[in-house]
Amino acid sequence: MMERKKDLLDNSELRQLAEKKLDADGSNTELLSGMSPENMTTLIHELQVHQIELKMQNDELRRIYEELEQSRDKYSHLYDFAPIGYLTVTEKGIIDEVNLTLASMLGTTRTDLLGKPFHRFVLKEDQDLFYKHRQRLLETGTPQSCELSLVKKGGDTFYARLECLVIKKKEHDLRQIRVSVSDITEIKEISRALQESETKYRSMMDSMKDAAYICSSDFRIEYSNPAMIKRIGRDAFGEICHKAIYGMDEKCSWCTMDKIGELKCIEYEMADPRTGHAYLVSNSPITHPDGEISNLTVFRDISEIKIIEENLRQSQKMESIGTLAGGIAHDFNNILGIIIGNTELAMEDVPKWNPSYDNLEEIKTAGLRAKNIVRQILSFSRKSDQSLQPIEIASVIKDSLKFLRSTIPTTIEIQQVILTQGEMILADPTQINQIMMNLCINASHAMEQTGGILTVNVENIILDDTSTKDYPGLSSGQHVKIMVKDTGPGISPEIIKRIFDPYFTTKELGKGSGMGLAVVQGIVQNHNGAIQVESKPGKGAVFSALFPVVENRSKIVVETTEDSFHGTETILFVDDEAPIVKLCMRMLEGLGYKVETEMNPARALDLFKSKPDRFDLVITDMTMPQMTGVKFAEEIMKIRSDIPVIICTGYSSLINEERAKLLGIAAYVMKPIMKTEMSKTIRKVLAVAKSKI
Repeated sequence: MMERKKDLLDNSELRQLAEKKLDADGSNTELLSGMSPENMTTLIHELQVHQIELKMQNDELRRIYEELEQSRDKYSHLYDFAPIGYLTVTEKGIIDEVNLTLASMLGTTRTDLLGKPFHRFVLKEDQDLFYKHRQRLLETGTPQSCELSLVKKGGDTFYARLECLVIKKKEHDLRQIRVSVSDITEIKEISRALQESETKYRSMMDSMKDAAYICSSDFRIEYSNPAMIKRIGRDAFGEICHKAIYGMDEKCSWCTMDKIGELKCIEYEMADPRTGHAYLVSNSPITHPDGEISNLTVFRDISEIKIIEENLRQSQKMESIGTLAGGIAHDFNNILGIIIGNTELAMEDVPKWNPSYDNLEEIKTAGLRAKNIVRQILSFSRKSDQSLQPIEIASVIKDSLKFLRSTIPTTIEIQQVILTQGEMILADPTQINQIMMNLCINASHAMEQTGGILTVNVENIILDDTSTKDYPGLSSGQHVKIMVKDTGPGISPEIIKRIFDPYFTTKELGKGSGMGLAVVQGIVQNHNGAIQVESKPGKGAVFSALFPVVENRSKIVVETTEDSFHGTETILFVDDEAPIVKLCMRMLEGLGYKVETEMNPARALDLFKSKPDRFDLVITDMTMPQMTGVKFAEEIMKIRSDIPVIICTGYSSLINEERAKLLGIAAYVMKPIMKTEMSKTIRKVLAVAKSKI
């Protein structure tokens, strides 16, 4: 600016220039020599006035020039220190002008930038983008913008946004490009973070197994994840939620939008009447920057949890029933033991030709039938781990049908066709009983109103590689096929595909939970088997379960004769029921044994201590006052480790056959005590004891 001020001439300099010009012009000297004094005075006055006017004009020019310089300084400061970079380049991209801000952004000086091609400061990968941008700008002549990466002097890069326009220089009719440069690195990073967050959020929502949707405060669907789209069959974006999701023309009575507006999270359970599935529905508020609040609704299918809860309740119920049944079984088996035992003793005293013998035999048969019913009740109510062992399937099926006869109405005839001959499968007898129970009771329910015929067929079949296709999971070979057929109304084609689904039932409330066939299928599959159903409306239904046959059918057979049932050894018999003590004493003495009895385990222990070598065998009840049979046996074996002990029980949760063996108990006998069974057990136990001497 100081250099520009020297261009102005002061008054002395102007006077010197004017005098030289006047001396050079001779005509002006002649004009003054002929002028009168008056005119000379007037001329001098005019000159003085003109001089003053020139001075005033000169002062005004100085003021205007100073204001112009101030304006130029102000523009220069605004240009150089603007928050964004500015530069001017030629058509070929050479930098003509550049402000200090851009120089600072590029980490260099203005001098190093002037005259340089701008593309040198563009990241190599983006130079093609910049070239196309410049071409488009020059071709269209309209303002253009682009985003690319610029390189600082040290090699670092930053994202920049270029705003460009074309201008013309009038004096040369040339075009230049004016460019503003904004550092958008932070904006880009925020945008990328938002994009990553959005991608992550969508990925999470899209990968959710739970159906979810977001709706606005005016109930418009803003987003549905794939699970929700699958659930309702379409993407309902923009639709009213209560119409699209629930099929309702008006707002749902359970709508939580008011609570969501208060930024509260709401959960509730609901059932879908179309599928029967149960859902836990979670509603959560989503707050937007503009203050609007949306509702995120997630449907979690809790049908399996409900099944587990139902199974747990059923398990607890069965456990309670088992506890009750165990107590009843203990007392009932004692009663049955008295009935059956005394009947057997009476039958020994009555000749077979006597009509009373037939009556006694009927009593014994009824008692044995009651004994089997008690055992069946215990097997269904007692919680036990699955134990697969070779079993003769025909005998298990026959036992199940005997028990079922008492539970199925007499209007339904039970027919059994057992065509197998000793074939064995690897199974848990209790669970095979459960299969038969569920299938037969389902069949009886189908015929409950009209009556009918329930047919159970057991036969051998051989599957080849072709026929196994009809039974997924089975291999070729020999199998046992169990068929349960009814003459009920049959199953419709729409229902038959779902009958093994948990909770699916066509029965009225209170008739079933829909778990029976699902349980049956699970048991069959756990036994490496397969189950199928065939039915036509009006033609009844046939359920077929197939199980692989076990090749090794060997059984342990104990050869005994009637004479081997007798003995002469001395037995200590302990039981707190007087009728049982009396009965067993007569029974054992009838077999030739010497028997001493005691109803109190503490007194029995004192008796044994007093003469431990006198006894060859101890038989004790399990459930007794003051001391359990197991505790009594342990105390006895402390005195004599070689003494064999037989434990008898009507029912106990504290002992079973496996635990008895682990404790060193010689044998475990379930009440009611049968004379033949007990005599065999005694001879077997004594034979083992003598072999160890």
